[in-house]
Amino acid sequence: MTKNKTIYVALRMNELEVSKLDYIRKPGETRSAAIRRLVTDAWADAMMEQDKENGYPSISDRVNCL
Repeated sequence: MTKNKTIYVALRMNELEVSKLDYIRKPGETRSAAIRRLVTDAWADAMMEQDKENGYPSISDRVNCL
């Protein structure tokens, strides 16, 4: 039997950081959802860069779609 484990992360932000986060939030998006989106996007970009460095083909590469 497996248990679901949840990891909680707390962030401490000053007023300037909060205003920057509020500026890039999408309409109706919570602050926590915006942070999750930013982290996920950064992780995906890092994985794509790592794949490129290792010589793996890109999913969007038209040659590989033929």
